[in-house]
Amino acid sequence: MRPPVICLAAVLAGCSSPPPAAWNPPIAEIEGRVAGTPQRCVTIEQSNSLRPANRSTLLYRSGSTTWINHVQGDCGSFGQWDVLVTEPLGTQYCMGDLVRSFDPTSHIPGPTCRMGEFVPYTKPK
Repeated sequence: MRPPVICLAAVLAGCSSPPPAAWNPPIAEIEGRVAGTPQRCVTIEQSNSLRPANRSTLLYRSGSTTWINHVQGDCGSFGQWDVLVTEPLGTQYCMGDLVRSFDPTSHIPGPTCRMGEFVPYTKPK
């Protein structure tokens, strides 16, 4: 006979949401845009925020430029509604800066990741 804790865990696991791997859509915000030269840093603007674009990619908009950042290593676990917590060292997001995510409902934190290079995407002229 199984202890009740194991049975309860099995029931709760059946009700949980799909793993983060299920959310990995193409990035619609860069359709029709052209990639530029990757940059190590981008200036932080108060009116704009970094957000998850998919499991392993961050998106940042600044004026008419959309910046894409693929986090370093095998850290990709961002969820669609995750809140990002960043730790920039100044007025810029830079390659190597730390970023964490957490689920706003459960408050369960994700892993800490390091940002990669920022690739600018702009509309062709």
